[in-house]
Amino acid sequence: MSRILDKLADQHEERIINVLYRLEEDVIKEVTRATKGQLVSQRLAIQLQPRIRNLIETTFLNEADLIINEEYNKIAKVVLDTFGEMPIPNKFKSLTEVDLATINALKTQVFSGFEDIAERFLKVINDEVYQSTIAGRPFEDMVKNIRQHINGVYQQSNTREINELVDFINENKFDNAKKTQVDEAISKLHTQYASDRAGNNLRRYASQIAHDSVMQFHGQFTVSKAKEAGLEHYRYTGTLVRDSRPFCQTMLNRVLTEQEIRDIWNNQGWAGKSTGDPFIVRGGYRCRHTWIPTNPDWDI
Repeated sequence: MSRILDKLADQHEERIINVLYRLEEDVIKEVTRATKGQLVSQRLAIQLQPRIRNLIETTFLNEADLIINEEYNKIAKVVLDTFGEMPIPNKFKSLTEVDLATINALKTQVFSGFEDIAERFLKVINDEVYQSTIAGRPFEDMVKNIRQHINGVYQQSNTREINELVDFINENKFDNAKKTQVDEAISKLHTQYASDRAGNNLRRYASQIAHDSVMQFHGQFTVSKAKEAGLEHYRYTGTLVRDSRPFCQTMLNRVLTEQEIRDIWNNQGWAGKSTGDPFIVRGGYRCRHTWIPTNPDWDI
């Protein structure tokens, strides 16, 4: 189960990363076409705003919508397969009308997360264009800043080595066998070429949402089915890696009641802990662990 979720999370993140490169190029092409590569007027900067919005909606948000509607039923199936292996009545192992309504509501919730981040960076990009006009920035600086707002240090560049590092990272980001080389490439990209960058860009947040939404959708639907089946205990499952958080290391394979889990969650803190429900956010951002319903009597 965890391997399936990990694979889906990685695939969704990769799709979002790829579409952001297309968005970056499309926005730059539109700004260049409209301005002919010259400093834009304030009036033209305002006129560009709906065009940039359209690009974000037809590339980034369209891809997010496709991922959610095409792929999230697979996550629901993972949940149902898990319940199908449990010694519980068959009526709790199938998809009900209530389940379908829950799934659709969760899909809407996930998409709203992508919409929120799109709206935030639409404003950032529009402000960049408008403020460049006010400040009289060189056109090339405005273009570089727009690229930075979208893809951060992974933006397209005129420097060959930067592009080679970016390509290597993108091609091998999800290959565990090359994790060390990828980490070294990321470090070089940050320290040598972007040491002054804070990482506040669309790619950073969108790729995180793409990854975490898989696990959170799974967690929410799992808890919904568990309550329906009257299951009150949960086992923390997943695989530990080099940088697993202390919470995950401590909780792995433990079986606890919902109340015990919430008590631990409310009384402990750790680096990377995110706000929210422990069954949804688990160890924190990019956590690959999940709570699976169980019954202690099954282990007897």
